[in-house]
Amino acid sequence: MATLLAAIIAVAGAVIAANAAYKNVNKSRFEQVEAERQRNRTSDRDRVLGTLHALREEILQLWMIVAEDLGGPIENLDLKRKPLPYWSYNQSYFSVFDRNAGTIGLIESDQLRSSLVRTYMFAKRLVDQYQGYNRMDVRASVNTPQPATGASADTTYALHAGALTLIESYNALKTNIGQLRNLLDAELGLKKTPLPYIDAAESNQTAAKS
Repeated sequence: MATLLAAIIAVAGAVIAANAAYKNVNKSRFEQVEAERQRNRTSDRDRVLGTLHALREEILQLWMIVAEDLGGPIENLDLKRKPLPYWSYNQSYFSVFDRNAGTIGLIESDQLRSSLVRTYMFAKRLVDQYQGYNRMDVRASVNTPQPATGASADTTYALHAGALTLIESYNALKTNIGQLRNLLDAELGLKKTPLPYIDAAESNQTAAKS
């Protein structure tokens, strides 16, 4: 009986020890998995933050170029003269946005993510439309006889219609860049960077409301 009891006690002890070892292994594996998930989350956050900083710089520099090259002619458009100047710009300048589509999808804020995509869509639309306008202007200059009164009525109408379309896209881009700039500054904890024409327009709107 004593031998049997000792055997039972030994088996029970072995089972308890095995269960304890199993729980310890599972706990260790769980902690390892959680630690890996935390490292991945931290890495994703760092990647998103880095991408947001780069996107902010790209979109601000884009607007600085647009404002310098087109701001004056568009903001002070006189359709009685040649509507808009030739402008050389293309889609390859949106390299940060184009190369980080996957990271943009990781942005937690729906508002910020949507604003980013929408703003770049307006920017690319403006570039596409202006390239078409440039081609139309060049063809008109080459192919249309220039009488003393200037270009033909059809050519003038086409250029004016193209200019008005560009103005709409420019104003849409201006509005969206202002909104995106504010969202990015809030997300990244940065001071507001003044932007030509955008902040002047916001100041005028505030003054009009007051």
